[in-house]
Amino acid sequence: MKPRKCFVRTALALAVSSLALPVFAAEAISFDPDGPGTKLPISVLAFDWTQNSALAVGGNPSGGLTAGDVVHLLAHAKLAKVINQDGVAISLPSGIEVTFVAGFAENVTAPAAPGAGPAGFEFAAGSSLPNFFEMWVSTPDHNALAGTNYNNGKRILYGVVTSSIGNYAGGAPIQALDLFGINNYPGISTITGVGSTQLSGVIVTADEDYFPGLTPTQLANLKVFFNTSTVTPYRQINPSARFVGDAADLDPNTNEFVGPAPNVLANIGTTNGGPHGARDGNATNDLNFELQADSNQSFEPGQEIPGTCRVTYGGNDRNGNIDLKKFGEICSSNPHNDDNCYTFGGQVGAPTANPNDGGPFGEHTHHQVQGPAGDFVFRAGTHSAPQNTRIDAVVCKDEGAIQPAAANASFKQIDFEGTGSFRTLSSTAKTYLEANGGTDIDTDNVSDARYYFRVDMVDTGEPGNGAKQQDKKACEDFLAADLNLPLATPDPRYLEGDGGFAESGASCADVYQFFICPTEAACEEADAMYAVRGYLTGGNIQLHKVVK
Repeated sequence: MKPRKCFVRTALALAVSSLALPVFAAEAISFDPDGPGTKLPISVLAFDWTQNSALAVGGNPSGGLTAGDVVHLLAHAKLAKVINQDGVAISLPSGIEVTFVAGFAENVTAPAAPGAGPAGFEFAAGSSLPNFFEMWVSTPDHNALAGTNYNNGKRILYGVVTSSIGNYAGGAPIQALDLFGINNYPGISTITGVGSTQLSGVIVTADEDYFPGLTPTQLANLKVFFNTSTVTPYRQINPSARFVGDAADLDPNTNEFVGPAPNVLANIGTTNGGPHGARDGNATNDLNFELQADSNQSFEPGQEIPGTCRVTYGGNDRNGNIDLKKFGEICSSNPHNDDNCYTFGGQVGAPTANPNDGGPFGEHTHHQVQGPAGDFVFRAGTHSAPQNTRIDAVVCKDEGAIQPAAANASFKQIDFEGTGSFRTLSSTAKTYLEANGGTDIDTDNVSDARYYFRVDMVDTGEPGNGAKQQDKKACEDFLAADLNLPLATPDPRYLEGDGGFAESGASCADVYQFFICPTEAACEEADAMYAVRGYLTGGNIQLHKVVK
């Protein structure tokens, strides 16, 4: 009897759009494969990735897939060539390897059945499963068979998936899984099948050394698009044994992103995609499904979703800074520890801040470096550890962005709140927080306590040292009025012409305000166990449009 055609899944891709995935012309971007090296940037229309492996985690449950099931798609690949505007394929310089890792959730919309056609999949917007797309550069060291070294070296691009559609149909004949050279999987077979996936997402950050043409305006308006074909068995690459299951994490000590180990095992059983018992609701009995995938990637213009915003940010500050001449000062310039000095970074609002779509999504890290509050790292968000910390609400405020930020966003201010936990904690920090009412203060590998926090940010157009000293009074007055208030409370307008304070966008530096409450219950700044606020002494807050 022929195996039933009910074992189907998708592979990988990436770009931003609705589920209809409207077609736009690819837009050329500038890509420099050796970053700060001596090679000149290339005007690129597309990235051509090598054949790679994709894994649908939970893609072969006992009893087969049914409509409404959710699978977590993981994938990785090495960049083969880039395609320039003339359609010419260009190889990378020797000694350089560019790779990607990705993961996102999909809903099963149409499980395959005899005579019913292929299975269908679409992006699971409300899923809490890790959603990420990362490009990395390193020396050549990836191992396709092991599934290692796809997220090491330097991360040069990070994005999140916002839409996908795909299909896959498989069945007889049953063949060996690995038909590429030596069979590295003796005794393991697979169903035979083909499929495809189109995927889109937003770019959250891009390294300017490697993507010198991706201006803030392009980042705000572009989507990245992947078109992927999938097949089983493997004929052009070895099946991978492991996959990366989450995005990289920022090391607060080095300020560099470090990728997690590839700790998701293939776990496909003895017949990849084959039936294995009745559906029993026990996830431990479910298997994954592995596919050979072949992807190409381009960049396309997106469509703004009105009334929305997202933010990317990173910087350093000294509590209470209002002196425009201090922009550029670093924490070490405060040798007497008389003020709290800190760094911060993250992104909020991508792929969405809409609770109806599973949002808000985002990650926030605050590193208190020195001062009366000691040294600690506080983290929250969908990629935080532990996983039950998250951003709970996001509000865009002060409509009408200012120059030079107007091309990138439609708002000047963004506030968000949620719960977080402490990653590291010095004895001075512990004493300080407890003295200010904190309870169960310890690191998240010791304590399961969560703490409410609130952030208030203002994107003033990155004036830096260009601000005029005579603007200091206006900046002082604005910061005094712009308190870190509840999200439902309107913030004061920034520009004088809107009933605010500053004469122009270049008057004041970007603003960062942050406080942590003694427990997970919401409080106000006056009752916080830790609170800082001020104009940045370094770094940047960048509001963006949300595109589809």
